[in-house]
Amino acid sequence: MAKILVVDDELLIRTMLSEVISSLGHEVVVKENLTQGLAAAKQTCFDVIYLDVLLPDGNGLESINDIRLVSSSPELIIMTGHATPDDAEVAVRHGVWEYLRKPFTVEHIVRSLTRVVAFREQKRQQMKSSLKRDAIVGNSPALMQALDLVAQAASTSVNTLVQGKTGTGKELFSRAIHDNSCRSDKPFVALDCASFTENLLESHLFGHKKGAFTGATADREGVLQAADGGTLFLDEIGELPMQQQSAFLRVLETKRFRPVGSTKEITSDFRLVAATNKDLWEMVRLGLFREDLLYRLRGLSITLPPLRERKEDLPELVEWWFSARGNGQGFGNKVVSDDFMETIMTYNWPGNVREFIHSMDRACTAAGQEEVLYSTHLPMELRVRVARAETDKQLGKSVSVPDVEQVSVTQGNKHVAAIPADFNQAGSDFVPQPLKEYRLAKEKEYIEGLLSYTNGDIKQAHRLAGVSRGHLYELMKKHNCSK
Repeated sequence: MAKILVVDDELLIRTMLSEVISSLGHEVVVKENLTQGLAAAKQTCFDVIYLDVLLPDGNGLESINDIRLVSSSPELIIMTGHATPDDAEVAVRHGVWEYLRKPFTVEHIVRSLTRVVAFREQKRQQMKSSLKRDAIVGNSPALMQALDLVAQAASTSVNTLVQGKTGTGKELFSRAIHDNSCRSDKPFVALDCASFTENLLESHLFGHKKGAFTGATADREGVLQAADGGTLFLDEIGELPMQQQSAFLRVLETKRFRPVGSTKEITSDFRLVAATNKDLWEMVRLGLFREDLLYRLRGLSITLPPLRERKEDLPELVEWWFSARGNGQGFGNKVVSDDFMETIMTYNWPGNVREFIHSMDRACTAAGQEEVLYSTHLPMELRVRVARAETDKQLGKSVSVPDVEQVSVTQGNKHVAAIPADFNQAGSDFVPQPLKEYRLAKEKEYIEGLLSYTNGDIKQAHRLAGVSRGHLYELMKKHNCSK
């Protein structure tokens, strides 16, 4: 599914394009003037932008360079009701996908959009296939999806936020973005925001002049200056104090800053990649993180999958560990037994790849000179968790409850819970089936019921469901549901 932006002041054009784009299963955002369109392009990475020429607040052709700078290099389709050969030449020389004259037909839009999305996907796949991904091991669908976003991020200089649990490799992925970008020959400068006090963090960010504070015995270059021309990686961005958040927001907007104790501003052309294991939206709600800064950080967002969601990568990770670490640490040539693999495939890895590496270190240390690794060589706490989980499973403690009619439970005026009405009988009536199949069946049932309730009115249906029209069309196509 591609993300499409339509910028046009004519309601009829916006409506028609929105309907056609949604019917093809893509996500669409519409704006009625250039100011709104540019703002949307700054906040979201669009694959394709339909841009009108004559807008109430500006000329679309004259804004092409601005869009190229603030977005993820989208494919541009210029629309106009006043086509001229000169404008067509300008559009082509600026690398637009198509110079589209109004009025246009639905068939033309479908054909053109299908081609441009295919072209966009082809470019993405080519970049992904040649991606430098040192020490990023695996080929699971979840990992490949994250690498797809790395390829997108590497093709632009848009601010990127890398999210994921501890140990998923946020810095590793951030380095991959830098190594595959046009800035790869410039510095990659990292700063852990959680490692310094507020005063020291300010100094490390912006630098300081000699005598700016007690202990400042010489001028010091900050990471903002050191990353000029390259990539600035801010780890644990959620730990950035509010005062520094305000100052850093201005730096992101102007690319100018003043070292502590200096009266002179410095310019730095850095590309920002930030990382966090925290829920920044929740921090915004609690007043701990600036919402406007979060919007600036999320030019493109990459969420790394935890290891438990890509266990099919574990055999390859074992091979990588032996080639990259095992021999170098003097563990010699070892092989793993079947019960060793069964145990690590069963474990949920709350510490993710970092925990896996430490567990392999400890297993090889415990094995000593033995050539074969068995599950008994793994850390005790890991084996205990696996044993408890397996025992619970055998005793039937993890019993799934079907999604049946629910009864609301209250205490006074406060809602406490919603309990399946036939909960007590679930044990006797419940027929086990794969959870994925159960979810798909219920989802199909919901979509069919929704369409029946609204008599096929897509506009009403997507509003009742709380999803975009494009998402609803995607679900209908997935379950072969018609209006």
